[in-house]
Amino acid sequence: MEGDEGALTCKVVLIGESGVGKTSIINRYTSNTFKSQMMATPGGNFVTKNIIMEEENKSIKFEIWDTAGQERYRSLAKVFYKNATVCVLVYDVTRRSSFDELKNYWVKEIKENSPEDISR
Repeated sequence: MEGDEGALTCKVVLIGESGVGKTSIINRYTSNTFKSQMMATPGGNFVTKNIIMEEENKSIKFEIWDTAGQERYRSLAKVFYKNATVCVLVYDVTRRSSFDELKNYWVKEIKENSPEDISR
C-alpha cells in the first residue's frame, strides 16, 4: 500500500478459472449487485472502491483487477500482478477441477510472477 492524496492504495487481483465467480464477487463488493448469468470477462476489467475508516481518520482506495480465466488469456495475467498488494484465488466449490487448477497452475504462476511480499 502506498499513499495517494492522503488515501492508502491497495491493488487487489482476483485469479481463477473462467466461470468461478470473480466478476460476481467484485460486483457484489463494489456495487452490491448480483446477476445469476454473466458473460466471461474478456482480457480483464478494473474497478475501484474507496473505504473510509472513520476511527483512524484514513481512507483506502482499492484498485480491484478482474482477470480473464480463459486459458488463452493466461499470458496477460502477469501484467495484473505487477505492484499488486493482494491476490485472491477464486474457485467454484461445485467444480473440483477449478480448485485443482489453482493448486496446479495459479499458485505457481503467482509465486513466480508477483511481488515477493504479496498477500495470498
